[in-house]
Amino acid sequence: MWWNVDLEVDIDISTILLWFGYAGTAVFAISGALLALRKSMDIIGVSFIAIMTGVGGGTIRDLLLGATPVAWVKNPADIVICIVCAILVSLLNKLLAGRRMQWLLYADAAGLALFAVVGAATAESYEAHPLVAILFGAMSASFGGIIRDIICGEAPILFSKELYITPALLGAAMFVVLPASLGFDLRAVSGLLIALVLRILAIKLGWSMPFPRNFTK
Repeated sequence: MWWNVDLEVDIDISTILLWFGYAGTAVFAISGALLALRKSMDIIGVSFIAIMTGVGGGTIRDLLLGATPVAWVKNPADIVICIVCAILVSLLNKLLAGRRMQWLLYADAAGLALFAVVGAATAESYEAHPLVAILFGAMSASFGGIIRDIICGEAPILFSKELYITPALLGAAMFVVLPASLGFDLRAVSGLLIALVLRILAIKLGWSMPFPRNFTK
């Protein structure tokens, strides 16, 4: 029956979105753990930073959307993912020595791309205006990294010279602008790839937004 088809589509989209969220949580948690290890924290500190980084952006997004209680309060799967990632990164600490910053940037880029799509899709499911959905995508993608850097006493990666918020905005915009008739999968993958590729190229090539050099106060 037609309503059964609609229900199956809804379930598939919800499942895909859930796994996108888990993947984003994992890679952001890894970036948090890597920075915590650079700060010589113990396993408890590493786990704490991993959790704050992994769930920080999504928590703020859900609170602003009115999704209370936040999902991980009743289902701590995201917390478990963060702790497991923290333990694994800690066990691999010696192998990662000297390359933590490089891996941190790439893990952060992956998390940014995933959460740009998850944030936009979640806002869209709450019937947010398309422009607002794009902003929620960028917010979800960046707040976890900001929380991580502030707690660890680092200058927020948002203020890095390379493009950071722009890839998240473009990835979220790609997801929102593409017509729903293309299907969730294609929209999500397109948005993810735009954000990820642009961020990695910005890291590799030092791309940044132009700024007037002769600006006077």
